[in-house]
Amino acid sequence: MSSTLRNFRLGVAVLMFGVLYQSWLKEVLFEVIGVGRVIQPIEDFPYKCRRLNHERLEACEDLWLDDQERVLYLACAGTESRIQWNPAIGGLNVSGRRPGGSELMALNIDSPGTNGMFGIHGIEPVGYDGATGDGTLDLLGFDVEVVDAATLRFWLINHRPPVDANKKAIDATKVGANSTIDVFELKRGEDKMVHVKTVFDPEVKTPNNIAAMGDGSFVATNDHSAKVGFRKELDIFIGGGNVAYCPASGPCKAATHSNFRFPNGLVRGTDGLVYVPESARGSIRVMELQEDGTLKEVDLIGIGMPIDNLSLDVNGDIWAAGLPKALQAVPAAHDPYKAQAPTTVWRVSKTPEGYKTFKVLEDRDMKVLTQIGTIQHDVKTGRLFIVGPSAPYLTICEPW
Repeated sequence: MSSTLRNFRLGVAVLMFGVLYQSWLKEVLFEVIGVGRVIQPIEDFPYKCRRLNHERLEACEDLWLDDQERVLYLACAGTESRIQWNPAIGGLNVSGRRPGGSELMALNIDSPGTNGMFGIHGIEPVGYDGATGDGTLDLLGFDVEVVDAATLRFWLINHRPPVDANKKAIDATKVGANSTIDVFELKRGEDKMVHVKTVFDPEVKTPNNIAAMGDGSFVATNDHSAKVGFRKELDIFIGGGNVAYCPASGPCKAATHSNFRFPNGLVRGTDGLVYVPESARGSIRVMELQEDGTLKEVDLIGIGMPIDNLSLDVNGDIWAAGLPKALQAVPAAHDPYKAQAPTTVWRVSKTPEGYKTFKVLEDRDMKVLTQIGTIQHDVKTGRLFIVGPSAPYLTICEPW
């Protein structure tokens, strides 16, 4: 082989590696995996954090604060149940689901009571049979609309088990979850929510979280390209997830391309824009709903690490759950009793000069926060309520 040919091949190889490094590997190494990332100890931040342990506050993937009534709502599945049944990360053991399913829990956050449990109570679903006929829910993310002064509308991601014609569970490892969006309405001050409708659509195939658009329509992230199969396993590396749009009536549609790497807990901002994080990238996509039901990307907010869920406070700030060590976060989500991961809390504010990001809290040594999924900021008191998808506790952080 001539030296000219060897040099040519070497040059092509170097060029290809350079393109791969700039387009994919650099992001994976430094933003997703976190090579060289400096993580701060929790003592660097002006918060005192504690865990609230209760079997009904385990594995609460998402939460929402009714600021007017001072009630915190949480979608909780139970840690052991979440380990067994979590379609988002391949947990497809239907028999491992908790008897009674998931619960929508409520806490009166200004009234801790003598036991410090904030009057914990469940919200009972009414008028809902479910896939198996027993009325159980399998909750993940959710959104809430304030319909009027007395009424809240809950849009719930419901990962029901797959069933046959006789409502008997079948092998989910072959067909995946039987996922739907279920809508309930709750009168403030009551403990029962009434089922309004179920949305089942092939375009909402692997829903992770949902954002109501205010006119009866919604958008939802599909965290994977398929419910099961080899292609699904590649999504976190090469993309495959997307965002679906569902109008108030009629079929849903794909609102974006399918190149998202694990799109997760999106929110609709007070500006009407849709903010979409990815758990295998280090940024938040800012998207605008078009008249044809598609989402157009209008901005990109660089965070520098993977993000799980987003939430909104009453000031309009976005709170993001950061994963500074993604390779540790994956086993921690699968089984928090065997693995832990450092966590980061971010605040994103929209200013006339653009988006500003602030690191609010971090726990390098995993002293209190060992898993993070969603943060809810209470503007009135400054408290942070923090949950993890399989974390066996609720974390409450109070400012000094």
